[in-house]
Amino acid sequence: MIDLYKLHWSHYVEKVRWALDFKRLPWRGIDIVAFTKKEMRGFDCAQTVPLIHDTSTGVAISDSSPIIRYLEDTYPERPLFPADSSERERVWQWMLRLDSTLGLYARRLGYSQIIMECPQTLAQLFLPNFFGGLFARRGWRVLASHVVGMMLTLRFRFHHNRQDRIYEQLEALLIPVARLLDRAGFLVGGQFTAADLTLASLLRPLRVVPHFSHHPSLQSLFVWQEQLFRIQGRDVTFPYEDAIRAQRQRSGTMRWRVSWMQAPDDLHAAPVDGETLHVAGNDQQPVSSWTVLLGLPAYLKLRWFSGVKKLPYKPAAYLGISRSRVLHGA
Repeated sequence: MIDLYKLHWSHYVEKVRWALDFKRLPWRGIDIVAFTKKEMRGFDCAQTVPLIHDTSTGVAISDSSPIIRYLEDTYPERPLFPADSSERERVWQWMLRLDSTLGLYARRLGYSQIIMECPQTLAQLFLPNFFGGLFARRGWRVLASHVVGMMLTLRFRFHHNRQDRIYEQLEALLIPVARLLDRAGFLVGGQFTAADLTLASLLRPLRVVPHFSHHPSLQSLFVWQEQLFRIQGRDVTFPYEDAIRAQRQRSGTMRWRVSWMQAPDDLHAAPVDGETLHVAGNDQQPVSSWTVLLGLPAYLKLRWFSGVKKLPYKPAAYLGISRSRVLHGA
């Protein structure tokens, strides 16, 4: 049995869940308190989510890509890495670079989109059982969601999305990836690997970011992702996706047009180019209960003055395309 310490909505956790299910390994999920991680304090490894404890070997390890590599080495049946050593290294570099780019940027923009359009969802994600479910009640939920939003804004620099050119960097990353998949179907070796699993999992938060989910050059990428979800039995939507879609249907609008958008520097640069990585990067900033109120101006700026304009709501085109293709066995 493998214990998986998790935040159930995390796209990095979804990577590990998917790998465990793909390899048909027995596991159980243990939900943690996001801001304290008290459930993980007994382990010597880094206290980052996800974390697994393999009760059969006694190994505890954190971070999604090292976890998947451990699972591959320990349980080689139903492999997620190619047999060829050079292709295995290519898969590993894809994983680390996607962790360090797509995973971080998608998290920033996914949370930013929720704050701009559906902030009350944050309390349901982070505080569902605090004080006997107090923050699940309507009035308390709104207050708690704003506090959580302030903390997240400081921790992940949402208020600097424009200065950091997150939208531009993601376009420059994803458009070449979409073109590669259009040609080859998979990232490495013409078969499904941990690199494809990583890409499909880490792309999930962008499904609520209209700049990407409705991007004409990225529709095939989201088709590819949703097909994998359906073929391999993954959840097609997460609760926060359903919540923001319901909010858009009620309001008839969504935050879509990025007013400051610049052309990406280079749409032909493959995201695995560059120096070899040994570990993935991270972007979390330290935040304490004493400094969280400093996030109020930044949170309000993101909430009301982000420069992402409202447009009429419409579903992404890839939804109908992907369902049609899956139903017809494409």
